[in-house]
Parts: sequence; structure tokens; C-alpha cells
Amino acid sequence: MDAPLAPSLIAHLQQRLNTDRVDHPNFIGPPPDISPLTPAQLGSLWPAIRRALRDHANPAAQQLATAIVQQATQLELSPALDQTTLLEALRSCVNWQEALEQLACFSGTPSPALTEELRRILAEPGPQWALYYHQAYVLAQWVDEETRTALRRCVEQHYADAPYARQEFELLGQLEPRSRQALAGSEYWTGHHHLSADPARVLMDDAAYVEFSQQILSTAAQRLDAIHSGATPYVADGAFTTDDTPVIARAARVALLRDASWLPPLMDILLPKACVAPTQAKTAPSQSLAIALGHCIEQVPTPESVQALRSALGLVRHASIQKKLARNLKPAERGLAQRPEIALRLAPTSTPGKAQHGLLASCLESGLWQAFELSFSDWRAQLADSAVGSPFARSLVWVAHCTDGQRRSFLLDANAQALDSRGQPLSLDAGCRISLWHPLSANAAERHAWQALISERRIKQPLRQVFREYYLPSQQELESHTCQAFAGYSLSIRPLIGLARREGWKIDRDSGLSRNLGDIRVSFAVDAALYPGLQGHCLSGSASFARRTDKHWQPMLLQDVPPQVFSEACRAIDLLVNVSSFAIEELAQSASGQPLPQMPAARREQRLNLLAGHNLTQMALMRQHVLGRAFAPLIEQGVLSMEGRHARIGDHAVHLVTGRVTRDGEPVEMALAAQSGKLTAVPWLPYDEVLLERIANTVCALLNRSGH
Repeated sequence: MDAPLAPSLIAHLQQRLNTDRVDHPNFIGPPPDISPLTPAQLGSLWPAIRRALRDHANPAAQQLATAIVQQATQLELSPALDQTTLLEALRSCVNWQEALEQLACFSGTPSPALTEELRRILAEPGPQWALYYHQAYVLAQWVDEETRTALRRCVEQHYADAPYARQEFELLGQLEPRSRQALAGSEYWTGHHHLSADPARVLMDDAAYVEFSQQILSTAAQRLDAIHSGATPYVADGAFTTDDTPVIARAARVALLRDASWLPPLMDILLPKACVAPTQAKTAPSQSLAIALGHCIEQVPTPESVQALRSALGLVRHASIQKKLARNLKPAERGLAQRPEIALRLAPTSTPGKAQHGLLASCLESGLWQAFELSFSDWRAQLADSAVGSPFARSLVWVAHCTDGQRRSFLLDANAQALDSRGQPLSLDAGCRISLWHPLSANAAERHAWQALISERRIKQPLRQVFREYYLPSQQELESHTCQAFAGYSLSIRPLIGLARREGWKIDRDSGLSRNLGDIRVSFAVDAALYPGLQGHCLSGSASFARRTDKHWQPMLLQDVPPQVFSEACRAIDLLVNVSSFAIEELAQSASGQPLPQMPAARREQRLNLLAGHNLTQMALMRQHVLGRAFAPLIEQGVLSMEGRHARIGDHAVHLVTGRVTRDGEPVEMALAAQSGKLTAVPWLPYDEVLLERIANTVCALLNRSGH
């Protein structure tokens, strides 16, 4: 049966939403497809939808209305309201926020009836008008001058000691309507975060607010300078009122989002001087501003702001501020690493050190999944010719995208000469653009050539690159929303949560773990409600992807996920699986002499067999590949062989996923001496490869037993 045309569909939905018959919600059938509707047609249904959402006596209509709203959200279809439908919608509004949501769907001039309805919603002037002046201002603009005058009087009285708040209120009339709507419709500054609720992302494009931001931050910096110079008397927490702090923080967030060139010198004043008293006291001029700025930098880091945060941490004496700013630093560094186009500004201006090298490594690693390119001159200035960046430029493989359309991968030698994968000199065009090489973008011959060259020259790469695992969805999964490659693994929850938090995953208690790669979110499901401190085991589920739009996360087909994003997301999941697999926990505890978790032997064996029966993940395959390279001479001699899931030495077999040793199929306990070094044949072994080292050491022990 064909779908009904829009007019028929509207009539059909109106009837179902307005019916007095109470159907059982399980027998109303699937919701109709509303994609043919225009915003105006959805607007004609809007009053009925809102009534049905509140009609608990009619569950069928309520369920239908909910389904329509959810579908409209997914389609990013907003209702367009006229005078009649807006008035009806406003009559059901019980608070300002609801009214603002309806006004955002109306673009006309209010009628007298609408004005009266908005007057009812605003109620009489009172403290609420001043406390929520953004909302009150937008609503008052629809009423009359008398109402606007009353609002101004409320604000002036309430914020008599808060000049920054008063200035922002006076600014509202100069802002674009969408900026006022963003400020009024957001709960971001109250701590109730929503995906698109941060008004700064709208304000950053409003010239009037950008100018205001620079003015406000300059004024605030001048005040802190005056306090520290003694020109203004120092009072603990007296620099700014708690009403002014959100205004200053909002201005800082706008400037950070714009990466404004004038912000760094101001931030060098604002943050350190807000959190350190001009005396030796363990107080601060403004605890609230210091904490608010730390939060802003965590959410929208720049190289200069992260440096300012690190500097402030070295100065602060206030215990509470110290604790909170320390919590901001690591997420800020992780966030900065996801903005390589600006993060690399750090390299030419930084002094070489562990922190700087770690941050730069994270930044470059994020360039493996982002569309990240530098001009040849910027690449030289920020990396190849800088003290901090030079070791990275000379140990990583790069790709030159030349003006003739050719793609050339290269490595710099000690003399800054570009070499190709065969070690031959390569001439680079000064007009080319440079990006990081990823194994996914190369063919098998090129990958093997770079692996051979890196191994031959014993180059220690600062991040896993030429030996990096890469992942592709199966042909069967391309038109689905989920990847099943990591489903069904038995995972130990404690190391899973620990590693997930270190790697930037967020715990979603209902669905497992999620992590953002730019505007794409990857979710990894498990069959347990995770929370910090939880012990025990769980089974892994599917991985899924969603793209961020203006209002929500839109599920993605795997074929629509950029290949390198898919690969890096799967690698991150593979890391979680490998580190937290039940068998690895068993190995680690046995090696350290710790008692094994209380579990029946049969249950333990069941979990180990479950893990052993899985197909090899890419990490396990790379483990196989690296071991093959490390023990190549012995493999050629027939002493050792790599067969499927095992490395075999005589009648012994070492499993590449669990590390278990068997002899003719029977388990064998292996006592290994402590090992201090890593495999010399493997140029880079990050902390996640404890199992590779364990397997290599086991193979060596078995070879020694056999006289090899």
C-alpha cells in the first residue's frame, strides 16, 4: 500500500491524536512516516501533538505524539507555527522555557491575543525576571515598552553590584535574534548540559558579542592587574560577584571557540591572577572565575590556554582551586590533541620536556583519524625545525600531497633528507601539503616496505604507526548500523573501566561506553551497567556510530563512516578488549603472585575457551605479524611456526589471544622469569602490549627448553 499524500497524512494524524477512544498502546501499529510533511504541515499538527503528550488518560495518542516528535528530531524537521497554532501552543505552556521553544518556531508579528498570552506567561515583575534576564528579555520584546521598562528596572536593582551582568543585559538589544534566542533557550550555564545548548557556538558568529567579549575580558584583566599591583584593595573572593562570573566565562568561551588572537595575553593574566592572592595567603581574588575558566579551557582548549592552565597550577595555593584545575588539565590536553590544526602551534614555542612530547604525540595520533594537513612551510616551522617537534618529524612517516596530484610517502633522516620507503632520497615540492601516513591509505607492498625500513634502522616511533592495526567493515556490515567484530568477548570490568577512562571513553550506564572522534560518536555496548568501582565480568556487544547534527546524534550506516575514523574507532575498541580480556587478567595476576578471582574452575575454563575460540582481532593479527618478524630466522629453520591462532614450538602451542600454553592440547603451566626489556625486534611497544611481551617471553622459554 502506498504511503498517503501529505494532506491525507495530516488528516489521519489529526484524527488519531484527537480521538477520544483509548486504544491499548501495543495495538496501534507503527507510527506513520512523517518525512513527506513540510514544517508548516507539522506546525498545523503541533497543538494536537502537545495536548496528546500531556494526555496520560489516552496512552495510544500519547505514544503516537512521542513517536512523531522523535521522528521529527531525527529528520531535523521543526514545526513552523502561524498565529493560530502558536497561540494554541502558548496556552498550554507552563513555564518560560516552553514558551521560548514555541516562539522559536514563529517568524511573524505577534497579534494582540499573542501579546496577552505572553503577558500571562511572564506574570508580574519579580526576582525571576532578573535571575533569568535572557529569557525575560526575549519574551518582553513580544509584549510592550512598559514591560521592557519594568524588566530593565528589575535588572538594574538586582545587579547593582554586578556591572558585567548589567553590561550584558544592555547588549541584548544589539545582538542578532538567533543570539538572543540561544542565550534564552539554553540551560548550559546552569549546569544542565544538552548537546546543542551551549549558546557560545551561536554567539561566536555575532560580531556584537565578539566585540563585547574582548571588552569584558580586557576589563576583567585590568581589574585583576589592579588588585595584584595594590591599586585596588585585595579582598578574598571579592574581585567579581558570582553574578558577573558567568558573563566573563561566557566571553572567554566565545573567544576560545574563535581561537581569537587577542585572547592569549588576556588569559595569561585572567587565570593565574584570579586564583592566586597578591599576598602569601592561601585565598584567591575570585575562586568562581578561576574554576569557570578552568572548565572553559577543558571544553575548548587552545595551546596557549592549556599553557596558562598549567602555569596557574604551578602558582595556586588555594587547595580547592588546585584540585579542580588539576581535574581540568588532562581532559584539556586530550581535547587539544583533537585539534591538531591549532595544537601544533605549541611545538615551536615550547621547551622540550616529557609533558610537551606527550601532548604532541597525542595531537599527532589524532591526526590519524582527522582530515589533517599542513602546508610544507608550516610543517617545517611547527615540526621539522622546532626543538619539540623535530624528533617526531624524523621518526614518523609522512605523506606529501604534491601540486602535480601525486601522493608520496616519506621519512626524514638525521640530515632532514626525505627518503622513500626503499630508503632512497626523495625530492619534495615546496608547494605540497603534508599529512600523517596511515597504513589504511597504503597498499600492502608500501606497508611492508615501511615496516622493513623502520625495523632495519631501529627507529623508535613515538606512536604506533607503521605497525599500526587497521580495520575495515565487512561487506555484510556496510549497510548496517552496527559492527559485530568485538561482540561476545568476556571482559574484566575493573581494567575495562580503568583503561576506558584513561583513553577518553565516557561511561554510558545504560549502554556501555562511548567516545567522540570529532563530530562522530562511537558506542561500544556491554551487557552490564558500568560505573567506577564495579567488579566482575561482562560480555561485549556491538559497536555503533552516530554523527552530531545541530540538535542530536544521528545514527550512521557503516558505509558512511569515514574509513580512517572507522579504523581508529575499532582500534580503540580492540585495545579495550585486549587489555580487559579475562585471560589477560588471569595472566597478570598469576605472574605477580596475586590470588585469582573467586570463580569455579569450570566457569574460568568456560571463559578462557570462549575467548580462545574467537577469530583473531587486528591486534592479535598484528601480534602474529610482529612475532613472525621477530623470530623470522627460527621460522625459516622450521623450529617455530605461526599457525592460525597459535605460535608452535614442537608439541607446544602458545595462543595468540589468551597467552595460554598447551602441549598436545593439554594446558601447561609456564613459570617465567621477570623480564625487564622489550623485544628488540619491535620498534615500539606501548603499554597495551603486555600480552605480546608475555607471548614472546613464553616462546623464548620454550625455545630454550628445546635447546634453541
